[in-house]
Amino acid sequence: MRILFVTPYFPPEIGAPQTRIYEQAVRLSRKKCTVSVLTTFPNYPTGIVAKEWKGRLFWKGSEDGVGVYRFWSYATPNSGFYRRIFSQLSFALLACIAGLRLPSVDVIIVESPPLFNGIAAIILSWLKRAPYFFHVSDLWPESAVQLGVLKNPTLIWMAKRLEILSYRRAATVLAVTAGIRQSIAEEVGPATVAMLRNAVDTDFFRPVVDEVDMKKTLGVSGEKFLVLYAGTLGLAHQLDAALDCAAHFEEEESNVHFIFAGDGAERKALQRQTAEMKLSNVSFVAPFSKALMPNLLKAADCVLVSLKDVPIFHAALPTKLFEAMACARPIVLAAGGESAALIRESGAGCCARPGDPESIHDAILVLKQNSAEAEMMGRRGREYMLANFSRERHVEELLMLLRRFAPQAISADVMPVVGSGAK
Repeated sequence: MRILFVTPYFPPEIGAPQTRIYEQAVRLSRKKCTVSVLTTFPNYPTGIVAKEWKGRLFWKGSEDGVGVYRFWSYATPNSGFYRRIFSQLSFALLACIAGLRLPSVDVIIVESPPLFNGIAAIILSWLKRAPYFFHVSDLWPESAVQLGVLKNPTLIWMAKRLEILSYRRAATVLAVTAGIRQSIAEEVGPATVAMLRNAVDTDFFRPVVDEVDMKKTLGVSGEKFLVLYAGTLGLAHQLDAALDCAAHFEEEESNVHFIFAGDGAERKALQRQTAEMKLSNVSFVAPFSKALMPNLLKAADCVLVSLKDVPIFHAALPTKLFEAMACARPIVLAAGGESAALIRESGAGCCARPGDPESIHDAILVLKQNSAEAEMMGRRGREYMLANFSRERHVEELLMLLRRFAPQAISADVMPVVGSGAK
């Protein structure tokens, strides 16, 4: 079967969609599929294209048996709503042009968000005469509306029309949670929607043993109780509540230290707030490479996962949650809906009220004062990931769905993987 992924997010960038798409592609390739990825030059989240990629309009190469096609699109930092919209639109439109240079495929998997990728999905499906699967990990424009970043009624109407059209033209819409599946089914009917939950590489994300060295790297003494947030620092994550929580611990002169590892639109604002509050128990570090993430997670005494308390996020299951659980770290979850249900079912941590500093403080304190139970929560979390969210099981489910809608799929050797570094 010849499979094409269309996404602006791909390694060497760091992030949940980048990791998921790469691992899906590599595993599908190992199952005798011929897999390629149509993407842009790496720039997320800074919007800066590295020197080795500048000046190129198109590039093709390969990585771990996966053909990679990159083309120029407008790059901007992950901040500024309308600049990001223009960047996303440029990717979608230029992907249609770049797609003309690609060989034939049997199925196309298109990532959303960004929602504009629906344009690329529809046009590339027509050009390649191949069905497309629309992978939805977040509902747009509803997320932007509920977060208050999209208010213009005309733009909301236009985005909603594109959303529905993208769903209806898809062979199947792949929803990552039950809540997302239900919302889409209400729009286009249940027959078009299948659930393909996120997963985690439990062979890679696993407990490691050198946590002391990583604490030293972070500048945190070994006796400190380390609370880690690792991921995007965005408006959706309401991390100002975590800073207020840190202030409570500092007032108590408790040896609790918070590390925020990542980048995003809210990073500078959070750093300013930390300075204004004169918090000495909060540090910000740059995003860690995937290779070091298990070490970073293991260094934490607990991992904080936070989402703003709006209805749209009640259907969310963040990948960072899965990775921390796979590494056997106890969770402090400041979120509701499906994430909270998962933590309660698995027994992998403590739930706090989203956006409530005192509730987050109390949840962290429970883990700090009950180290044996915290370690047990971590072990339960890993066991739950092994049983329910392994990447191999996830890819088998995806391949089954692809075969159902691509009976015309042919041998993987029809579309050879391009040579690495070719121009």
